[in-house]
Amino acid sequence: MKIINKFNSKNFLIAAMMWLTIASSHAGTVTVSATGLSSSPIFVNSSLASLSVGTELYIGNFLDSAALATRIATYKTGVEGIGNSLAEAQTAADMAAASLYSSTFNWLSSSSNFKSLPGAANSITQTGGAAGKFLFASSASRTVNGVSGTYAGATGTMDVTYASFGTNSQLWAWYATGSEIGIFTDSTWVIPGTASAALTVGTAALANSASEILLGTYTDYPYPSSTPPGVGIDLISSAAISKTLTVIPEPSSAALLGLALLLIPFCKARRKSV
Repeated sequence: MKIINKFNSKNFLIAAMMWLTIASSHAGTVTVSATGLSSSPIFVNSSLASLSVGTELYIGNFLDSAALATRIATYKTGVEGIGNSLAEAQTAADMAAASLYSSTFNWLSSSSNFKSLPGAANSITQTGGAAGKFLFASSASRTVNGVSGTYAGATGTMDVTYASFGTNSQLWAWYATGSEIGIFTDSTWVIPGTASAALTVGTAALANSASEILLGTYTDYPYPSSTPPGVGIDLISSAAISKTLTVIPEPSSAALLGLALLLIPFCKARRKSV
């Protein structure tokens, strides 16, 4: 009888451990909503034009928020192009901007600095999606500032095991266009404490605040009356890299000749004194 009890106790412990493992790995549903529906803002580029279909929307956790702030500050500082002509200065600035964009993008996307939510998802359901990624998909017509236009949006769901991120971990969303970057966050974008709880990461939660629009611009179209131009959806754009051009002209041949003529008397006087 004792042997049977020990056997049953052992089975009970094994079953309990299996249940705990299953419970702890239970996933929650994360909904991504960035389409401009229900008057929520749309993600765009700095020209306020639609993002290209296939642009990736990165969602996840930056492991060092202080280091992120430093990167953002460096990006916002911009670059300087120095040359002997405006064309040379412009070329130098373009090269410096490309380098700053590349280094910033590489830092943001590095797994050493950023833990991707889509990359850790058990499954992703979206239009025009890709494994481990969330993409801006097919465009749709939206009214922005009283004008109808076509804008790409990102929408869908992910099945995510929250335990791999940690309870109450802050999340960020960002995208890169090839020359511009936008980075955003919101106090509601936090990993839930309950394993099966739902979470929404969407533009509707974002406000025109420096604490939420970390790198980019919120273009607010108010609606003060019943007539345009205050009608339509707001836009949240990525940030272009600012460029300062400094032209340092080379001395002309005439200026050099004039300087030489001015120095001749001094040279003669020096010779006589020697």
